[in-house]
Amino acid sequence: MTFLLFITFLLCVTYTVLFYFFPFFFNENKQVVKPKLFSYLLIIALSIIGYYISFNIPDPIFANRFLHGFGGGFMAFFTCFLAARDSKITSGKLRFFILSALIVTALGVGNEILECILQYYNIMISADTINDTWLDLISNTTGMLIASMCFVSFISKPHPLER
Repeated sequence: MTFLLFITFLLCVTYTVLFYFFPFFFNENKQVVKPKLFSYLLIIALSIIGYYISFNIPDPIFANRFLHGFGGGFMAFFTCFLAARDSKITSGKLRFFILSALIVTALGVGNEILECILQYYNIMISADTINDTWLDLISNTTGMLIASMCFVSFISKPHPLER
């Protein structure tokens, strides 16, 4: 459970970094005051709900798939969406999707590397076989694709004269 709370903390840190990075990356000079407290609370609440659901799935393999699909893919993409929305960037939907998909993939790979290190030093056993890593990454990708179908349409398009 401590590891999952650490992941939630990292999602909040990711939100903060992306909140300031997106306007820079998309070349927007908007005066952004600060990240939204509501977004932090949303990330924390949805993460805890996801963990609760995962812990109540009787099949441990399916529970792990759900945990990575929801917590790894869906929540990471949702975090990107919140940062983009709150920083009020205007971007093409495809550009936002590609950048967010790369960010989610990097976070998923980083999570698997962290799991590998923790397992190597016998701090936490997270997988019986190497196949679990591949299944985790597939689950992350599936969750990211589901989240993208839910949220990409809400990204603001740039004005035609601003392109």
